[in-house]
Amino acid sequence: MQQFTNDPSAWVARQRWYAGKSHEPKFRVLDAQPAPAATRYLFMDDAGSPPMLYNVPLTRVATPAEGDEVIDRDADGFLVDATRHADFAIGMLAEMGLDVSRITGTRVLTGEQSNTSIVFDEDGEPTIILKLFRTLHHGENPDVTVQRALSEAGSPFVPRFLGSLDAEWPDVGRDSGTARGTLAFAQEFLPGVRDGWSIALDAARAGQDFTGAARDLGTAVAGVHAALGAALGTAEPRPEDVASTAIAWRRRLAIAAAEVPAVADRLDASEALYREALERPWPRLQRIHGDLHLGQVLAVPHGGWRIVDFEGEPLRPMEERAIPDLPPRDIAGMLRSFDYAAAVGDGPGAAEWAAACQAAFLDAYTGADGAIELDPVILKAFVLDKAVYESIYEARNRPDWLAVPLAGIDAALA
Repeated sequence: MQQFTNDPSAWVARQRWYAGKSHEPKFRVLDAQPAPAATRYLFMDDAGSPPMLYNVPLTRVATPAEGDEVIDRDADGFLVDATRHADFAIGMLAEMGLDVSRITGTRVLTGEQSNTSIVFDEDGEPTIILKLFRTLHHGENPDVTVQRALSEAGSPFVPRFLGSLDAEWPDVGRDSGTARGTLAFAQEFLPGVRDGWSIALDAARAGQDFTGAARDLGTAVAGVHAALGAALGTAEPRPEDVASTAIAWRRRLAIAAAEVPAVADRLDASEALYREALERPWPRLQRIHGDLHLGQVLAVPHGGWRIVDFEGEPLRPMEERAIPDLPPRDIAGMLRSFDYAAAVGDGPGAAEWAAACQAAFLDAYTGADGAIELDPVILKAFVLDKAVYESIYEARNRPDWLAVPLAGIDAALA
């Protein structure tokens, strides 16, 4: 890291988007690329397994502004995070081909875990949000692929896609010696939104009816699934696709049974449900959300639901995140999310509240135009798998919450 007077590794390792919290980082500069009013440094953390590449744009200023954290200092000035500086942020939009003549301000959102989001005002009103990906992978990011396809199809259930920015960098693991991936993308900013989790939680705490919202959400998810199938295609599941799902289900079940005695007590019944599901005719494979829950949907004031964050698991290789999957996986995630909202809210009639939301969501999904038919046994198997995964997490991190996934397992097996 000879380009720096002081090693910036400590700053990178403190950021919320740094994924290597479990090990001592070992950084090196893989590449340094010119960017608008900044330099885009690509830091490789060789201590991770696998090594991880980070997108770290830095800008040089004569005097740090309020909110700047000095990363390096030399005779020419101070190096700070470029995402907090308008020239760099607006420059990225211009690189995407967007008209930036009406941009009047920028601000970085707080609370992001794996990326950095920047909001842009046009004529004083927030209209654009840009997501800068902090971990880079070869291949187009699914957030871009999916949201662009849905936006071009005219889907009313996602924010309007505006543009994206790619880059190349050295990669000795590829025959070409070069990788290419997504740095950032921009989409419509939706003012005044609330995420579905916070809304559902308030309703669950108060014991308020949420079935209307759940129905609307079921219609939105069905619309997204139908549009994705039409825009990006579907495929008949091969025997190896079914086999790989079976392996994943049984691996998680074995881990849970070894760590959670209550899951071990339900092992035979769980394996029986998996066997039955694996013998059923499976639906066609297609692109899905992949991590759908109430926190991934936004309620627009007087505008219904928008589904966001199609990125998938940020640490998985891009080619794995692009593999077509089964729509019931998304449905199972949302059904479990209603159970968790009821449990966390702990309001009157919590179990009945969750059951009513789930029934309304499923009824709307199956009745929507172009809906994908849900085999009840396959859906139960995906719900079971989700609850089994949750039981491992809760046993390791929040033992007092173990009753929530165990109830989900029992419901799937009932």
